[in-house]
Amino acid sequence: MPTPKVSVVIPTYNHARYLLYALDSVLNQSYANLEVIVIDDGSTDGTSEVVKPYFSRINYIYKANGGTPNALNYGLSLATGKYICWLSADDALIEDKISKQVGLMESDPSLGFSYTSFIVIDANGTKQYDVNSPYYPNKQEMVTKLMEGCFINGSSVMMRSSSLKTVGNFDEGLPQAHDYDLWFRFLRHYNCGFLAEPLLAYRWHGKNMSRNPINECISIVQERAKRSFPEWLS
Repeated sequence: MPTPKVSVVIPTYNHARYLLYALDSVLNQSYANLEVIVIDDGSTDGTSEVVKPYFSRINYIYKANGGTPNALNYGLSLATGKYICWLSADDALIEDKISKQVGLMESDPSLGFSYTSFIVIDANGTKQYDVNSPYYPNKQEMVTKLMEGCFINGSSVMMRSSSLKTVGNFDEGLPQAHDYDLWFRFLRHYNCGFLAEPLLAYRWHGKNMSRNPINECISIVQERAKRSFPEWLS
């Protein structure tokens, strides 16, 4: 039986220092049927030169700077895989992540998306600690716990492309929390899967967007969630 194609979308902006580590982590996966799409969101740090040796194995697109959700949506518009992963340019996949996650998604057609636990690495790639992400099999509990804060690491997520077409792409009006918003929209229509194994390396280098959260974006997402789940959220 042929393995389904997986598209990996990597948005990047001035992360030439880390991007090759991210690319190698994808291209060295045990899973062969991959499509790698790098969206360079107007980088000025020589990213295009750094990735030249990879041009035969990736689809590299340079565009004017428009922000992360805009870059992600551009990548999604080009993706042709049955499943889609988003990998931040400063993060990395671990070992057999894609193979294991495809196995999970293929085993349950009701899953619109899935995520995994992860490890935290420093700027130099040295492991700092494990993060055992919470997961709640009951969808009502999943939604109510998610309202307390987003515990899903976006780079650990795999989405079913047909489900993404139903729920829509990232909201480009949200410079932050656009992923948080998307998870609620998925949960309105689909179930969510989870692998407890840490299959992502999340890099904390001190300049991460999550270091300075925009509370207004979070509030917008949570208000939308209340309207989407009136039966569970007051």
